[in-house]
Amino acid sequence: MIDRSSADESAQRLDYRPVSPLAVAAAAVGVVSALAVASPVFWVLPLVGIGIAIAALRDVEREGATKAGRLLALAGLALSIGFGAQAVTAKLTVRSIAAARAEAAATLWLATIHADRLDDARSMCAADAAAAVDTVAACGAGEPAAVRCQGAGELEGSWLVRANVGSCVVAITLEPTIAAWQGRASERWLVTRAEAVRPSGN
Repeated sequence: MIDRSSADESAQRLDYRPVSPLAVAAAAVGVVSALAVASPVFWVLPLVGIGIAIAALRDVEREGATKAGRLLALAGLALSIGFGAQAVTAKLTVRSIAAARAEAAATLWLATIHADRLDDARSMCAADAAAAVDTVAACGAGEPAAVRCQGAGELEGSWLVRANVGSCVVAITLEPTIAAWQGRASERWLVTRAEAVRPSGN
C-alpha cells in the first residue's frame, strides 16, 4: 500500500519552482523607481527596472524554464514604466508652467516700460539689472511684440525670453524668487539681464 502523505510530499516537491532572482530584482527596482518622480537624478532607475524586468520575463518564459516569478516581473515592469512616465510628464509640465510665467512676467515688464513707468519697471529688476530699463526704453516707442520664451537661461533657475520692441530684438533673462506679500509667500519674477540688438540696417 502506498503511503498517501509521502505521495503528496513528492508531488509538492515536483510542483515547486524557485522564484527567479531577476524577477525579485525587477519588482524591487520597480518600487524604488518612485524616486524618479522626486528628482531627475533618479531617472535611470526606471530604465534599469525595465531592463531587469524584460530579462526576468525571458528567464521564466524560456523553453524548459523551471523558475517562477512571471507576475513579479510584470509588476516590476509596470511600476518602472509607470513611475518613469510620471517623472517625465511632471518635469515637462513644470517646465511648461515656468515658461508661461516667464513670458507673462516679461510681457508685464515690457508693457510697464512702454507706459513710461520706468521706476516701476526698475522695481521689477534685480539690483544690478536696473540699467536694463534704459536699454530697452532706448529701442523706441513701439509696443512689445512676439514675446516668446526660448527656454532655460545660462544660470540654473533662469529663463530666457525674446521680444520685438521698437527697432530692437530684446533678450530678457528672468528668475523666479519667493517674496512675502500680506504675510504669505508668493512667487515674484525678476529681470536679471536684458540685451537689446538692433538688426542691421536700422
